[in-house]
Amino acid sequence: MRTQIIGAVRERLQDRGLDAYVAYTPSNVFYTTGFQSFFLMEWWRMLGTVLAVIPADPAQPPALVVSDFEAVQARAESGFEDVRPFRVWVELRNARDLAAPPAAAPGGRPAQYDTAEQDALLCSVLGDRGLLGARIGTDLRYVLHDTVRRVAAFAPGLTWEDMTDDLYELRSVKHDFEIERLRRATELSEAGMSFAVRDLRPGLTALDLRHRYQQGVLAAAMADPRYAGYSDQWVLPAVGPSAGTGGGDGGGAGPVLGDGSLVKFDCGVTVGGYRGDGGRTFAYRTVGPEARRLHDVLLGAHREARSVIRPGVAAREVFQAAQRHIRAGGYPSFTRGHYGHSVGIDTFHEEPPYLSADEERPLLPGMVLAVETPAYSSDTGAIMIEDLLLVTEDGHEVLHRLPHELAVVG
Repeated sequence: MRTQIIGAVRERLQDRGLDAYVAYTPSNVFYTTGFQSFFLMEWWRMLGTVLAVIPADPAQPPALVVSDFEAVQARAESGFEDVRPFRVWVELRNARDLAAPPAAAPGGRPAQYDTAEQDALLCSVLGDRGLLGARIGTDLRYVLHDTVRRVAAFAPGLTWEDMTDDLYELRSVKHDFEIERLRRATELSEAGMSFAVRDLRPGLTALDLRHRYQQGVLAAAMADPRYAGYSDQWVLPAVGPSAGTGGGDGGGAGPVLGDGSLVKFDCGVTVGGYRGDGGRTFAYRTVGPEARRLHDVLLGAHREARSVIRPGVAAREVFQAAQRHIRAGGYPSFTRGHYGHSVGIDTFHEEPPYLSADEERPLLPGMVLAVETPAYSSDTGAIMIEDLLLVTEDGHEVLHRLPHELAVVG
C-alpha cells in the first residue's frame, strides 16, 4: 500500500538532488509508513520522537525510530524491517519475567524518554546509510528548534532542506485506498447529521446538536463492519443567530432552538486515519425570508463552483466562480479567503491546495476537495453548504449524498 508513496517521495528527492527524507510530523510519518503513533505523536504532540527515514537511493531501506511501547505495531503496520526502538517509562515485560530474579542489576527506565538515546538511534540510522553529511529533506516548517540543535551536535555536516510543500503536493493526489477511506468517512458524517436533526424540540442548544451528531456517527459505525477504521469525529454546530462552534465551554450557553432557527453543521469523521469534511444547513419548522435568500445564493454559488471542477482547471477558477455568483446575487460586499481545500490526514482537516483567489495550480485526477460556500451571520444564522468532491479523469464525483437544499425539519 505504501510502496507507491515511498516511490513518489524518492522521485521527488531525486528531482531536488536530496539524499533522504525524514518524516517529522505525525501526518507524514503516517503517510510514508502507514503507522500512526498515537502514544507519543498524535495524542501528546511530542514532535520529533517518532521519525521515518526514506533514503533517495532505492537500494537503501527505509527506517523508523519509535518508542519500544509501539515498536511491534510500527513494524507490523509499516512493513519496515529496520525499526529502532528507544525506551519510554512504561514497563513492558511479562509478569513471569518480572517475577524472576534479575540476571544483572535491574536497569531503570527514563521518567519519560531519553533524548540522548533517541539521538543515538537517529545517528545510527543515518550513519548506516552514509547520510551524516547529507542534504536531507524534512518537514522543516514544523521542526522544533530543539531537534535541529540536537542533530547538529552529532551530525554537524548534515544540511536540512524544507519539503513541507512537496509532501502536501504529493498528498493532494489520493491513492485508491485513501479515497475509499474518505468515502467511508463521508458516509458516517452524513449519518451523524441525519441523526442529529431527527425529533428536534424547542430549546435545544448547539451543544445538544454536537452530542446528537456524535451519537449518530457512533451508532452507524458500530452497526457496519465497513467502518472498522473509525476513530473519531469533529463537529462545529450552530443554532439560530449564532456563528459559534457549539458548546465549546461545555455549558451549552448560547441561542436555543426555536421556530425559524437555522441549524448548521460543519463536520467530519476520521476513518483509517483520513479525516473528512462537509456540512449542511437545516431550518427548524419555518424559514425566514432573509435566511432563505442568503441560502439560495450560497447554494447557487456552490453549484457554480462544482460546475468548473475538472482536471486542468486552475484552483482559482473555482474561487472566482463562487465569489462572482454571490456578489452578483445581491451580496456585493461578501468576501472570503477560500471556497475549499484539500483534505486528508492532518490534525486540522484543511490541507493545501486551497481554492483561493491566487492559487494557480491545476486540479488533477485523484484530488479530493472540500468545496464550501458558508456564511457566518448572526442575523440570519450560520449557513454551511459543503461537499467532498473527487476529481476524476473527465470531471468530478460528489462524495456527499445529502440534498443541498435548505430542508425544513421538525
